[in-house]
Amino acid sequence: MKLFFPIIKLQNAQEGFTVIEMLLVMAIFAVLVALGTVNLFSFQHTSQITTSVNSFIADIKEQQTKAMVGDTEGRTANANYGLNFATTRYTLYHGTFSSTDSANFVVTLPNTLQVTTTFPNSQLVFEAGTGDIVGYASTSASITLRDTVTAAQKVLNLNRYGVITSVN
Repeated sequence: MKLFFPIIKLQNAQEGFTVIEMLLVMAIFAVLVALGTVNLFSFQHTSQITTSVNSFIADIKEQQTKAMVGDTEGRTANANYGLNFATTRYTLYHGTFSSTDSANFVVTLPNTLQVTTTFPNSQLVFEAGTGDIVGYASTSASITLRDTVTAAQKVLNLNRYGVITSVN
């Protein structure tokens, strides 16, 4: 014997989502957006510090090379080249540092980065002709770039010859 169940279709039934289903989907979406945003900000800070370290290394090597080869940049005499460090920037200079010298080149760090150093007077000076660090009696020195938001930092270690021995 075959049972027959009639399919009853309600004429007044409405199709769609309930409020609870909509709230659940919106909550899941909000959590995903929050996680993605946090990851993007973390990536941005990591990218900033990495880019700044790479630029920093290039500037150090350029200043040392200019001192070694005796680049006068159109001046009459060869002189030392150096970097002067402030908390949120550093200055590339020739000869003796003067904050008012128009030939200086100031590099401003991103607003979340700070620089500290173990060099005397916060200056890294390369001797004309040799490229050795001037006035630093220690066998090594360091420059630290620190992100004030994430507390991540990179430390550049230099020996007395101005060679970057490690980046941690």
